[in-house]
Amino acid sequence: MPANGWVSGIKIRNQYFLAIPKRNMKTKYIATLAIIAFLVHIIWENAQASLYVGYESFSQHFPMCLIGTVGDVAITLLVLAFMRLLKEDVTQATDFLALAMMGFVIAVAIEQHALLTGRWGYAPAMPIIPILEVGLTPIMQMMLLLPLSFYLANLAKSAKSAFT
Repeated sequence: MPANGWVSGIKIRNQYFLAIPKRNMKTKYIATLAIIAFLVHIIWENAQASLYVGYESFSQHFPMCLIGTVGDVAITLLVLAFMRLLKEDVTQATDFLALAMMGFVIAVAIEQHALLTGRWGYAPAMPIIPILEVGLTPIMQMMLLLPLSFYLANLAKSAKSAFT
């Protein structure tokens, strides 16, 4: 294997040519994570839309759900950047627990800010977390889907490496 962050290539007289840098693998992981996060969040956003005021029909809520999903993907990638500052890979149970805890804090902050600024409101059907006074489903969304996105991206990475 080539040194200095190179994964593979053609070796001639102890020199590597046409080598692939490791960062390309990381770029693929980031893209996979973003796609997975987009898919799971767009489903969740649309499923919980009726729990918000003014989003009873699909045509009313899909544009806002799409915007929210893009924000959720951005949060996922920012969390990835933060996690990469701390460690190389997110693979252990404690990593996923940390992701769930980060998801909780981020979601509570977003929900409280949005409610205080009038960006959105809850329909009567939204279950509310006492003391925090925020909706349960958006908090669960980030607590569950943030670690799930990383887990599924890791599975995809493992499956791909098993076949190459």
